Amino acid sequence: MSERARGTAAGGAAIVARIGQREAALEMAAEFASQMPAFAHRSDASRAEIFDGLARSIRRWSLFLATGTMPAEDAFEPLREWARARATEGVRLEDLLRSFGLAHQVGWRLLRRHAREDDAQALLELVGPLAEYVDHVSAVVTETYLAERELLVSEEERRTRSLLERLCVDSPLDTAESELAEHLGVPVEPAYMPFAIVMSTRRPHSHAALAARLRRSGWRLAVTQGDCIVGLSWEPLELVDLGEGTETVLAIGDETARAELSVALEEVAVLAEYARGSGLSGRLQTREHLLEILLARSPGLAGRLREKLLGPLGDADQSELAHTLQALIRCRLDRTATSAALHVHRNTLAYRLRRIEEITGLDLASPHDLACLYIAIEQA
Repeated sequence: MSERARGTAAGGAAIVARIGQREAALEMAAEFASQMPAFAHRSDASRAEIFDGLARSIRRWSLFLATGTMPAEDAFEPLREWARARATEGVRLEDLLRSFGLAHQVGWRLLRRHAREDDAQALLELVGPLAEYVDHVSAVVTETYLAERELLVSEEERRTRSLLERLCVDSPLDTAESELAEHLGVPVEPAYMPFAIVMSTRRPHSHAALAARLRRSGWRLAVTQGDCIVGLSWEPLELVDLGEGTETVLAIGDETARAELSVALEEVAVLAEYARGSGLSGRLQTREHLLEILLARSPGLAGRLREKLLGPLGDADQSELAHTLQALIRCRLDRTATSAALHVHRNTLAYRLRRIEEITGLDLASPHDLACLYIAIEQA
C-alpha cells in the first residue's frame, strides 16, 4: 500500500470510528422506508432480516474504509445469499441497485456528519475508494442475481415476459415475435389493459403459482415481478377470475395504446403496492386512484410535505391540535360537522384552527394550503 493510500485509510478509520454502527443501520433502514415503499410495507420479521443485512453491510463498509483494502470475496457471501433470495422473490435488479445507491448516499452523509474540520482532506480522498467499493458491491449483486434468475425463471415465463415487453413498444413484430405470440395464444392488438395483482398474506412463490395458473386459464401475459404479478389483458379481468378470494388486490388500468403501456404497467404496480400497504383489497381502477399513484411514485416528496405541514404539531402538547386538523379534513372542511365529531363548541374549534395557523403557517382559507394539507393527512 502506498504512503498516500495509508494516509487515506488512516483518515477514513478516524472518521468511521466515530460512527455508531447500530445507529447507522437504523438511519439507513429509515431512509429505505421513506424512499422505497416496498420496504415499509414488509412484515416485521422481513424488516428485521433486512436490518440485520444492513448491519452486516455497514460493518463490511466500515472495515473497507478503515483499512483501505477491499474485503476478501468470502466476506461478500452473505450479500450473495441475500441477492439470491431477492432473485427468488422476483425483486427487480434495478430496485436492488437503487437500494445500494441510497445506502451510498446515507454512508456519505454519515461520513460528513462525523468528520471534523481537520478531516476535510481525508473526506476528499475517500471519494475514489467509495466509488470503487460501490462498483464492486454492485457487480457482486448483479452477477449473483442474474445467475440465480437464470436458474429460477421458467422457459414459459421467460418467453411470456419477452413478448410482454415487446408489446409495450408500438412497432410491428418481426417473424419470430409473431410466431411466439401465436404459440402463446396472444392476439397482437393495438392496445391492452395493464394489471397487477398482490396477495398480502401469501408468500412470494404463491404469486408465481398464480401467474402460471392465469397463463393456463387464458390470461397469457401474466408474469411475476417480485411478490406481485403484472400483465396485459385484451379482455376484462375480474377478481373472480383469480380464484383467490376478496382479500386479493387486482389493480387494473384502462385500455392503453402500446406506446404508453410501459408507464401504465408501472402505475398499476404502484397502485397494487399502495393497496397492500394501506389495507385495501378488491378490484381497483387506476383512474380512481390517481392521487395515490402520484404520491406513491414520489415517497420522498410526500414525506417532506408531511413533515413541513404536520411536523410543527408533532409534539405531545400539540396532539389536540393535530387531532383537530385531522378531524377537519375527515369532515370535508365542514366546521359544524367537525365540532360535532370533536364534541366541542364552534368557538373552541375556531380558536384551535387559529392556533394551528399560527403554529404551522398554514392558511386554512387557501385552496393551495388545503390541498397540500389533505395530501399530507391522507398519506400519513
